[in-house]
Amino acid sequence: MNPYIIIGALLLALGAGGAGYVKGQRDNEARHVAAALVQAEADAEAARQLAAAEQEARLLARELEDRAYADPVAVPQCLSVDRVRRLNLR
Repeated sequence: MNPYIIIGALLLALGAGGAGYVKGQRDNEARHVAAALVQAEADAEAARQLAAAEQEARLLARELEDRAYADPVAVPQCLSVDRVRRLNLR
């Protein structure tokens, strides 16, 4: 047998193995990047929902506070029934 054929076959096998290794490495990296992107999108959606819930709570608190200030003070020593009910809503 010709030694050049053996060396060529070994180089071809090494090249194919190296190319497969590099392709596998890139595929693995792409899979991790895609998973990170999905997680980032889920985190952004959760943050958006949290911000919306906080805004809704602030608006409700403001509305209750406005109602409380709109209620006239009948007796300065205690709260009126309506004010107590609004406080219990919180």
